[in-house]
Amino acid sequence: MTGNATALIDERNGLVSRAIFVDEDIYRRELQTIFHQSWGFVGHDSEIPKPGDFVTRTLAAAPVIVARDDDGAVNVLLNSCRHRGTQVCRAEAGNTRFFVCPYHGWGYRRDGVLATTTFEKRLPEDFDPASNGLLRAPRVAVFKGLIFASWNADVAPLADYLGDFAWYLELMFGRTAQGMEVLAPPQRWRAKANWKIGAVNFCGDNQHVVATHLGPLTLDPLHQVLGGNTDVDADSFQIVAGQGHAATLTYLTEGLPDDVYTMRPAELEPQFRRALSPEQLKALERLRVMVGSVFPNMSFIETQAGAKGKALVIRLWLPLSATETEVFSWTLAEKEASAAYKHDVLRHGLHELGAAGVFEQDDVEMWNSATFASDNPVARGLSFGFQTAVPYADTPVPDFKWPGQAYRPIDTEVAQLKFLQHWRRCLGEDDGQVR
Repeated sequence: MTGNATALIDERNGLVSRAIFVDEDIYRRELQTIFHQSWGFVGHDSEIPKPGDFVTRTLAAAPVIVARDDDGAVNVLLNSCRHRGTQVCRAEAGNTRFFVCPYHGWGYRRDGVLATTTFEKRLPEDFDPASNGLLRAPRVAVFKGLIFASWNADVAPLADYLGDFAWYLELMFGRTAQGMEVLAPPQRWRAKANWKIGAVNFCGDNQHVVATHLGPLTLDPLHQVLGGNTDVDADSFQIVAGQGHAATLTYLTEGLPDDVYTMRPAELEPQFRRALSPEQLKALERLRVMVGSVFPNMSFIETQAGAKGKALVIRLWLPLSATETEVFSWTLAEKEASAAYKHDVLRHGLHELGAAGVFEQDDVEMWNSATFASDNPVARGLSFGFQTAVPYADTPVPDFKWPGQAYRPIDTEVAQLKFLQHWRRCLGEDDGQVR
């Protein structure tokens, strides 16, 4: 099935064809029109702090080495020898002076430049080492420690691509002078589900929380104390910031004990005040959970980690096929925080959102089940429903003072449908008509 992209999403009625989550032809089109054209998240700069440090990742279905060179610059290199195509680097992370292909011994410097073929004397006189280095991603940029790259040399600057959403990313990743650091190597697992299911869920699927996560929620001490900690019609909202980026900010109600609102080390509060604007500091007051997605496939969530801490998790949804995704998951904390605090953050992050996390097991079971039940000739003709977006999609909060557009209440599907509308435009068949 190739299908017209605009026909796959019925915006007027909040319906989305199940085919976009199971169809292999659509998946192959995504690789070309979305992943090869957009910025993609490949790691955090705290993973490669020193020259020669590297990690191996994937960018638009291509294996890459993310390496720091002798000058401290970050390079994203295609992990494929220019001689016969073998993967040059087989380790997931490490430090090296050279990347040496195990097949015929071609060696490359940390910046990807060809250093030796070991058979130089056999090569033609006009062989040009400079044009035979590891292929570099033409665009690499770092925002608040987040490393992005693109195979598209003409992609818009990262600052323009992030746009209004950068303001919200700063709340999570840029609130101290030194920024955040990854606390352990990323966990990895596979889900028998389309990559968009996770990305859409993190945009703001707030309806599934009570049903899917009833078990973990009943064990949450803070939730038990609060007895329902939010008023979704008052303080919390969804953010849609253009380019498909979206998030949900969920706030604690007023009138609770003061220590409930203190969710990060008190010693870091002065740094927050120096790093963030007054409006950004206001956005952090009483913030219980912030969860969002950077289009196409990076997500993040910061949620309660004990009585006075936050666990910040990054997710990457790497598509392997139309119906399978490899998930990468990092847990982060402020570099300036104490070792004890970082230990607690990592423990809570893995307990709640790691591969065997109490929330993650719930989600993956639902996503796998939805994919299995939709990947058949009968179900493909049906739609997924986002109908609760329809009454609210054209009525953002008036006079909203922060970047982007805000929508209330948060238990609608506005942000999710807006993400998929942008997906449709990127697929290249948007005629501007509402359907």
